[in-house]
Amino acid sequence: MELNFRYSQHILCIDDDDKIRKLISKFLIKNLFIVSSANNVDGANNLLKFYTFDLIILDIMMPDINGITFLKEFRKKNTNVPILMLSALSNIEKKVSTYQFGCDDYLVKPFEPAELILRIRKLLNPRINLSTTKKISFGDFEFDFNLQELRKNSHPIKITNKEAMIIDQLSKNMNKTTSRNEIAQNLKINEDSRNVDVLITRLRKKIINKDGSSFLKTIRGHGYMLKTDYEIEN
Repeated sequence: MELNFRYSQHILCIDDDDKIRKLISKFLIKNLFIVSSANNVDGANNLLKFYTFDLIILDIMMPDINGITFLKEFRKKNTNVPILMLSALSNIEKKVSTYQFGCDDYLVKPFEPAELILRIRKLLNPRINLSTTKKISFGDFEFDFNLQELRKNSHPIKITNKEAMIIDQLSKNMNKTTSRNEIAQNLKINEDSRNVDVLITRLRKKIINKDGSSFLKTIRGHGYMLKTDYEIEN
């Protein structure tokens, strides 16, 4: 593990390739970042016990514990710190899986140092970082607005595109009633059909809280509401 303390924003670089790790650290320090580095997940976890980082650069392919395993475990405890994944693999399946597990950006090796700095500055920009990490939580559930993904205890829940659109719409009006007509218009479906009712019924069963009731409430005569509490519907 190497530690360097000279500037403001603190970045953790995790990569088992000594040459790449040292080159990244050297370039980041040159660009006025604090850098700590580790050559494996155990070393990284030791650093995380003592330091708070503004961003993590994480290689996927590492011995013993790989980057994706670290990513999944880290996101159970911390959903705010941006993570930039590095990999020599450019296939789309690998990229999609890392985004699903909570990475914020993905850079394929080899890369230009200037590109790395651009990605880091984008992730650290408060305005952009707010939008890239925009999520809302209710009970054990979390909805990611950017990925349009629903998770329970960090595990993805399978939902259709239209179900995601409903959660997106209701989440933006949390604890407020959204009419059946507004939902139909958002989904671009006939408000007089039973399609909205069918979608709501299916979705209601996927977001059950600990007391057995659903977070998705029917407000009779008015519409539907996504609630953050555990009140049982009257």
